[in-house]
Amino acid sequence: MSEPIQRAIDRAVRRSFPMATAAVASLAGLVTVPVADYSQIAPAFTLIAIYCWSVWRPDLLPLAGVFLIGLFEDLLRGLPLGLTALMLLTAAGFVQSQRAFVFGRPITVFWLVFGLLTIVWMAVEWMAMSILLGQILSPEAAAFRYVATFGLLPVGAAVLFLVQRSGMQNV
Repeated sequence: MSEPIQRAIDRAVRRSFPMATAAVASLAGLVTVPVADYSQIAPAFTLIAIYCWSVWRPDLLPLAGVFLIGLFEDLLRGLPLGLTALMLLTAAGFVQSQRAFVFGRPITVFWLVFGLLTIVWMAVEWMAMSILLGQILSPEAAAFRYVATFGLLPVGAAVLFLVQRSGMQNV
């Protein structure tokens, strides 16, 4: 294989890191943990990945790909088809529109904007699922899911930042 082709393949693989890590985050959120009702309190790992990449590299996070990851997650979690996809698209669009406010600011701004986004995310998800299931879901579970997601942002961001620094130079 010629060197220009190898460089083009290498560049394409590196450019796919944001979508690949978002897909892996989606799968991580599906891991079964032996805790009662874990699926209701599991952190929104996909939201963390979509948020970080929407701030850092929105050019490598196509909204069509975000939508597909959301559909994939809906299918695997048994959620109404399109719910997560629509919520992820809305989150990515919002963050990308506010990127100038968040990008390059102190980590506290990055984290607080994520906290506000996550409050809205959890409230909408809780209301939508309560309506779709015809019963009021536990607000405590939604609050725990919020705290877990918000608390894990620094860890998720650190991992994704390392991916960006180690594998996405000159991309």
